[in-house]
Amino acid sequence: MIVLGIGTSHAPGVLLPVETWAESYQQMTRGVGQPATAKAETPETNIALRARIDTAVGVLRTKLAAARPDVVIIVGDDQNEVFGSPFNPTLAVFCGDAATGETLPKYADKPGLNRTLELRCPGDFGRDLAAGLVDRGFDPAVMQEIHPVGRSEGIGHAFTRPAEFLGIADAGLAVLPVFLNCYHQPLPSGQRCYELGQAIADIADKRPERIAIVASGGLSHDPGGPRAGWIDRSLDEWVLKTIEAGHSSDLAKLFAFDSETLAGGTGEIRAWVTLAGAFGDRRAEIVDYIPLHHTVTGLGFACWPGDE
Repeated sequence: MIVLGIGTSHAPGVLLPVETWAESYQQMTRGVGQPATAKAETPETNIALRARIDTAVGVLRTKLAAARPDVVIIVGDDQNEVFGSPFNPTLAVFCGDAATGETLPKYADKPGLNRTLELRCPGDFGRDLAAGLVDRGFDPAVMQEIHPVGRSEGIGHAFTRPAEFLGIADAGLAVLPVFLNCYHQPLPSGQRCYELGQAIADIADKRPERIAIVASGGLSHDPGGPRAGWIDRSLDEWVLKTIEAGHSSDLAKLFAFDSETLAGGTGEIRAWVTLAGAFGDRRAEIVDYIPLHHTVTGLGFACWPGDE
């Protein structure tokens, strides 16, 4: 039974203290000229926005705790952490019993910022999910262990960061990672992602566990890319208004055409499309939307009610 859906950005700024934002902003924009709206962000406004992030995350943590899931499926991407040029699947399901990863490895030299998480994973459920996806016309890579060929020594931030700030790791909840390619060509269309969400829901509904699904990533952002620090507020608000209105099937139209705006980190909206597919045209609750240049991301926080 699916008891909750959560869509959340996973920008490092969600975890970083506000006093580190200016340095992080410079690192991720890499000299790209910034829009005029970025000038409105000051140390004072950033403190207020930090509080809004904390409030939004707190709402999602409370809803997750109240839903009492046995398993949390996290749909997220990989940015050359586990995968890389030797092997880069469109879709992969982790079927092992444990995974380890860091939350902020680029800040490992700053005490108290990075954390290594040991995630408990439901291997049997993972294998059932992978088999069920094959039965429904998908061809996921099946992973029993994490042996990165990328730059990381463990599972990537798309999984560790929400596991950290949503309290999943500290609660000892089982995490089932589903890797969805959002960066590297060839990329799945919005239609394919929506259908993937439908398939995941169909499989999950037949399981005895209480299941929450988390879409990790987005909304518009391009860290380190040619649009770093630029936020497509119109795109983000369309996505959020669409799921709030209960028209989630419209998200299947995304990524059916080439667009520089939809490239880079914005491609992580695919995880949200997958989650929307799992809940169909059920209305989502928008917890907050914060277009924040200092996190180089249009930060989105939303949730879907489950079957109860």
